[in-house]
Amino acid sequence: MSTRRRIRLCMKDLYHADVVEMIERETRPFEIYAIESHRDPDFERAFGLLWDCFGVHGEMEPIEAIRNFLDDDPFEPNAAGTFFKYFMFVARDRDGNLRGVRDGTVLINPSYDPDLCLVYLSHIYMLPEARGTVLSYWLRIAPLDVAHQFMADLHARGLIRLPQPDAPGKHFGMTVDLCAEMEFFTPEERISWQRILFYGRGGFDVINPRHFPYRQPDFRPPEVIAQTGNQPVPFMLLLRRMGRERQATLPLEEARAVMRLLYDDFQTFCSPDQLAISLDLVLDRLDQREASGKNSVELIPLPTGPKDLHRLKRLFRYNAYLRYYANSPETKAYLESGIRERLKANPRWLDEELARIARELEARPEWVYANRDKGITWDGDTLPADAEPVLDGDEVVLDPRATRG
Repeated sequence: MSTRRRIRLCMKDLYHADVVEMIERETRPFEIYAIESHRDPDFERAFGLLWDCFGVHGEMEPIEAIRNFLDDDPFEPNAAGTFFKYFMFVARDRDGNLRGVRDGTVLINPSYDPDLCLVYLSHIYMLPEARGTVLSYWLRIAPLDVAHQFMADLHARGLIRLPQPDAPGKHFGMTVDLCAEMEFFTPEERISWQRILFYGRGGFDVINPRHFPYRQPDFRPPEVIAQTGNQPVPFMLLLRRMGRERQATLPLEEARAVMRLLYDDFQTFCSPDQLAISLDLVLDRLDQREASGKNSVELIPLPTGPKDLHRLKRLFRYNAYLRYYANSPETKAYLESGIRERLKANPRWLDEELARIARELEARPEWVYANRDKGITWDGDTLPADAEPVLDGDEVVLDPRATRG
């Protein structure tokens, strides 16, 4: 019989200097650099890693477009007044080996929303040697450094007005949103739920697809699209609203601006008439919501661990496709893959799959937790009992305070 008991460690007990030192030690083996030109010696390989992962699935622009993004003048707005700052990062270990790549765009348009800065996280790829390290977390938030510098530079040139130009710690008074796209959940794809948990723990929510039926544009070559037709991909749109992660709703003005900024970015490569179909659909839905007397859309919380995996039910690919993307050609292959028959044969299939995933997660006990208060550990509830969402028809009604606990 063992007389030993493993001790759990509470993060709240660490002094702030201890936390900084601990993170510094974990981060020290890696260095992150920004590629500023397509002539950078790391550009070709960095692009190749992203392309092999995303480009083959039609989810990334070709290399010629990326070269142009790097060469474009970020202080010259497009016709709509949107400023773009494309970024590509490479991460290396202390021996100089490439270990991760991230790219995306910082987007600002005062005419859409004068106080919004959108940081679009396009693609990330981690080499196997760096998976499971802190590097993936840093690559998720490293673009904020570019965003802050870009905002300061635009303000210094008189191109935008920062509400608090002397307060970088408060994002200069700007509303800063981190934005990412992701496929809807399906249990068969392990990477699907692993990514969702990764972003759920990072403070991201999903804009309710009922009122925001987002689709990623078709990035395939124009000649291929001409042969097969335009095939945008239904995706979840994830947001981390910096400093407002506990808010459960997204103002309609901000939702419109996010959509317009993203599609301005896509318009640098995709045909405007192809983009208009998906863009107009979302904007029309938001207008309908405003006409019904609503001033916001719901943000659906992502799961963070085994105790809240039930949140994935609302993001189940089959249900989302049927409800929000009905009769869309891009959903046909999945809906005809046998999933309908599987669910008919076993109505509890999704519940059983979620239970299976929960068992796998619970088999890896966590020995570090956030707080001793009940329900505030890493995998605990994030909503107080009086603010749990309830389903009213197909509408989710939240606590009037519209905040999470």
